[in-house]
Amino acid sequence: MIETYTIEEKCKIANSIKPITIDIVNDEFQLLFQLCKTSGNEIENKIENKIENKIENKIENKKREKKTIDTINPRSLLGNNIVDYFTFVQRLETKGKYNCTFFEFLQNIEEFKKKTFINNMLQYYATVKNKNNKKNMYKVYKEVYNICISAINIMKPINCIEIYHKYNAKKVLNFCAGWGGSTIAAAAMNLETYYGIEINQALQVPYENMLKYLKTKSEIKTNFHMYFCDAVTFDYATLDYDTVFVSPPYYFIEKYQNNKEFKSKEEMNEKFYYPLFKETYMNLKPGGYYIVNICLEVYDKVLYPLLGTATDYFPLKKSKRQNDHQEIVYVWHKTT
Repeated sequence: MIETYTIEEKCKIANSIKPITIDIVNDEFQLLFQLCKTSGNEIENKIENKIENKIENKIENKKREKKTIDTINPRSLLGNNIVDYFTFVQRLETKGKYNCTFFEFLQNIEEFKKKTFINNMLQYYATVKNKNNKKNMYKVYKEVYNICISAINIMKPINCIEIYHKYNAKKVLNFCAGWGGSTIAAAAMNLETYYGIEINQALQVPYENMLKYLKTKSEIKTNFHMYFCDAVTFDYATLDYDTVFVSPPYYFIEKYQNNKEFKSKEEMNEKFYYPLFKETYMNLKPGGYYIVNICLEVYDKVLYPLLGTATDYFPLKKSKRQNDHQEIVYVWHKTT
């Protein structure tokens, strides 16, 4: 499929969809940090007018609304703009249905219009949803791509913060670090240590920029360790962690840059899930928590035979991924 955009053009397109400025990033991070800092005590989230005007995806709060980590709406978008500021362009490079990235969809839009479902959706936007042209062309195409092909979701910082808080995490490992939501959450929570492992080499520079930004915050004492390599072959005995929280890729739903491809679910179980879960659990500190956001099929075929019945489980408080895969968080407490 033809796609010839330059990196400058891709950045411009991404910014047209999500015009996030460094001021928005600063404002959101301060809110996240304050939320975590005052955990357990009611705080007043006083959102100034300048923040409300800047943040297009409005933070789910009203002025002077009292919130804590325990009471904030888990579907809140707070923190998402920080993640997208650093990694949104790379997220648009992920292949969804039709083995197609958003940029490929955009450059080959005339071919995609021949698909009835996509053409009908574009017509719906033109005549109903965006008839007043409040959304630019790129935003419309991105929303249609989300509906018809793949939304390419992130693990939201709010979800990570809730879990870090619930299980009293201090030293966290995420062996599929992804777009950065868990990293931002670790900083907001001021965890002692965060280990992130990511196979997607295209994310190395965005993460360097993200960590450089976080280091400008004098209040953050977290030690960050990022490794860009194959998580399956990494030596986890070299790390010291009391919590694993990870959301690994599901079977064939999305294809990320530089990720390995597997011919079957059985091969993915054998060569990806099983060795990863085994090694990362084995090196988890006694008393620690092993927390995995995954579909029921992977739990039944890999996690249950390997680790036994989960100590706890609950639905991830967010929308379901494409193809109606329900997202469940499974928890094991490693007692010895």
